[in-house]
Amino acid sequence: MHSFAIGRHTCPAFLVSLAAALLLWPTVALGADTPPAWVIPPTVQGDAVVGSTLTAFATFTGSPQPKIKSYQWRRCKATGASCAQIDGATADKYVVTSADLGFRLGVKITVKNPVDSISDWSVTSEIVVVASPPPTPTPNPTPAPSPAPSPKPDPTPDPTPASATSFTEPVAPIVDIKARATLLRPFPIVRIRGYFKRGGVRVTLLSVNAPSSAHVAARCVGSGCPVRSVRVASAPARLRAFERFLPAGTVLQVRVTSAGRIGKYASFVIRAHSAPLRHDLCLMPGKSKPAACPTR
Repeated sequence: MHSFAIGRHTCPAFLVSLAAALLLWPTVALGADTPPAWVIPPTVQGDAVVGSTLTAFATFTGSPQPKIKSYQWRRCKATGASCAQIDGATADKYVVTSADLGFRLGVKITVKNPVDSISDWSVTSEIVVVASPPPTPTPNPTPAPSPAPSPKPDPTPDPTPASATSFTEPVAPIVDIKARATLLRPFPIVRIRGYFKRGGVRVTLLSVNAPSSAHVAARCVGSGCPVRSVRVASAPARLRAFERFLPAGTVLQVRVTSAGRIGKYASFVIRAHSAPLRHDLCLMPGKSKPAACPTR
């Protein structure tokens, strides 16, 4: 058997070489940095009513923890297309103005960490409307003074023969159809919210805000429908049956009606990598086919 000994003069050199080798040994990474990723993509919270405040919201992950870099609000046509950025609207909150009336609003959020940055546009809001005015209180009636007695006129002969029976034919009132077919008050608001997934959209909210007297009916068309139809006897309502993943091509149709009132119709065509294509119309009393809403 052969053996060797580290001599008195060689030991220090060996130790120095060993220390240098240890310093050059690659360190073990305790955790890898990751780029930002959406948990909840950008959404718009709040009512699309002139004078109200909308809030941009999103959640995200990444390492190091990403931070929000910027906001940008935009205004889109009622169809959801032809959008334009709103100058100066670069905060997390946006106050709806009269210039937004008839349009939809959306927001882009950009987040960043040292690895990368991501940005995305939200699903647009409902069509901006004017807030319903508060009801006018009924004034207390002023008691009318008692009329002074008037002198009796001289009797005049009755031209109607005694054998005839006199009556007054009631006149049918002239009814303005537009005046009778008034809008539901407050007019229903249908909201949809969610985020994109491969091949469709994950709906996280589908709700209807309407008077309690309104009836809500929703119908789903397409091979990816979780159920075909849902009915709710009164509003407000949340249509949870459709709050799940819906593949592209699925169509949701929501009807909000009340007897003798103009109701709401909203349809959503689910698309891949894009917000649902929305179409809003009115439901006239006694009619099943949606039509354009009256302008007055």
